Formats: sequence, C-alpha cells, structure tokens
Amino acid sequence: MEAFALAMRKTFRYSLWCMALFVILMVVLPEHKVFLQSLLLGTVTGIINTSVLASKVWVVGQMADDPNVRPKGTGTMLRFMIAGLAAYTTFLFPHMFTLSGVLLGLFLIQGISYLLVFRNSK
Repeated sequence: MEAFALAMRKTFRYSLWCMALFVILMVVLPEHKVFLQSLLLGTVTGIINTSVLASKVWVVGQMADDPNVRPKGTGTMLRFMIAGLAAYTTFLFPHMFTLSGVLLGLFLIQGISYLLVFRNSK
C-alpha cells in the first residue's frame, strides 16, 4: 500500500501544480478567463473524486491485512453526483464556466492519477 500512497501523494501534488498553472494563466491571459475558470472547477472536482476513490481503495487494501475490515462500496454514486454537481454548476452559470473546460479538468486529474498509479505499481 506504500506504492499506492506514494502515487496518490504525487497525484495530488501534480494536481495542485496544475491548479497553480491555471491561476497563473488566468492572470496572464484574461481573455480566456471563462475557460480557465472551468478548468479550475473541473480540477477541484477531479481532486475531490480522486480523494473519494483513493479512500475507498485504501479500505480495500486494509482488508488484505485485517479480514474484519469490510469495504462499503467504491463510492461510484458519490463521485457521479460530485461530477454532476460540477456540470449543473456549469449550466447554472454559463457566463462563468464552459462544459468543455470542466470535463477537461475532470479527466485531467483522472489521467494523472491513472498514469502515476500504473507507473508506481510496476
């Protein structure tokens, strides 16, 4: 489980670097502010979804050590609801967010986490 914990720490570190980059780009490129705000919303939502999934995977890993620990699911509905809330927020405030930016931010964090977890599991 140490490899998984290391991969999750790297994922959150890279995610925060991406968020910082988006904020810097928002200051430097104010004409793309709506898209960059959408990327930030998607990134924050992706970080929340990744942390929910990581906590559930951690419980499953603890079950290997202690058979009395039982996982209570993978949190799929919670993660769908969080992503749905981000999409709903996008439709509520179309002058502040675009759906393409939110989806790119969501999938960016998932892609980073998949790459780092698979790379560290070898």
